[in-house]
Parts: sequence; structure tokens; C-alpha cells
Amino acid sequence: MFIKKIFTLWLLLSILVCGAFFFFPNASIHSAEKSNAPLSRPSNNELLRYIQQYQFLISEIFHALRKESYSFQLDYGILSNGKIELLVSLPAKVDHKTKQHIEETMLGVIKDNDLNPISFQITLKNLYEPAEAFSTRLSYNDVMANLFETMIEQDFGAFSIDHSIMSEEIQIRINLTEEKNDIAKKKAQQLAEDTIKQHQFDIETFSIDVQNKIKILD
Repeated sequence: MFIKKIFTLWLLLSILVCGAFFFFPNASIHSAEKSNAPLSRPSNNELLRYIQQYQFLISEIFHALRKESYSFQLDYGILSNGKIELLVSLPAKVDHKTKQHIEETMLGVIKDNDLNPISFQITLKNLYEPAEAFSTRLSYNDVMANLFETMIEQDFGAFSIDHSIMSEEIQIRINLTEEKNDIAKKKAQQLAEDTIKQHQFDIETFSIDVQNKIKILD
């Protein structure tokens, strides 16, 4: 009788232990499935490492598309699954055949550099439309192109725009001619902020520096 009770107790403990092993891993899986929480944004230092790793490829893709005389802006970003998104902004009227050839050209460059195409996602979009927020950007050339065109329309005269991802911020630098006053500088600052918001990026992650150091030679 005593042995029978010991055996029964041992059997119950075994069932409880096995049940616990089954329940807890599955509980964590279900919790993760229900969570759907987005992955945290990579730090700017991490983004700088990605830029360093892929800047040569981006340059080669840019030159390959430029040889075809396409009008485009090329950007890239890091997706939450680790893939690199290659983002090409195009004019509104681009036919399907042209888009297909652009993708084939980009894939050719990727393969020529002994990289796996599966590690990349190619996205084509309209230049004047914000991109879907799938990736954390490593460049903002489409935003700069829109800002450039807007400033031309606003008759800013001679100016330059560039941008870079720094360790603590995304920096936009706008340089105007020497004779531009503070009103013009504030207007350029506002146009930059409006363009960033138009593309649905967080203005707080950007630093906008407006200078007027361009000399006009007589």
C-alpha cells in the first residue's frame, strides 16, 4: 500500500513538472504573438555602422541607375528583420517596364558584389509621397530633394543642402548667400521642418543648421 502511494505521488509530480515545461514556453510564445510591439529603433551609432558597411554598394547602385539616365533619388534603411531596404523615389509617371528594369539593375549590382539578394528589399515610390515607415532610414535624399525644389520655388537664389546621420542626431545643413537676412534663414528653417513633417518623420530627431556663407562673385 505504501509503495502504491509513493508511486501515485511520483506520477502526479511527474505530470505537474511536464505540464509546467509545456505551459511556460508556450505562454511566452503566445505573449510574444499578442504583443506585436515594434522593435526598438537602432541607435545612431548602430546606424553609422550600417552606413559604413553598405555605402559602397549604395554608391555602385546609384551609378548603375545614373548610367541608364533615370531620374530618381536613392535611399536606404534597416528593416526590423535585419534586411536592408533599398528605396528608390521616382517621378509620378514611370511605367511598369521601367520599374522592372530598375529592380533588375539593382539586383545585378547586389549579385556582382557577392551579396545575397534575399538580404535586401527593393521599394519603389513616388518622389513626392512619404515612404511607408517600414525601415529605420540610413539616408534622407528624397526629403532633401523635396526641400531643394521647394526652396527653388521660393526664389532663395543660390543655396546648398546636405545631411548626415551623426552619433546623436540627424543633421541638415542649409547654406544661403551672405546677403540673406534672418527672415530668410528662419523661412529656410521652417521649410525644412515642414518637409520633414510632410514625409512623416519625427522632427525631434533632426537638427537643422542654417548658415549664410555662400559668396557671390561679381
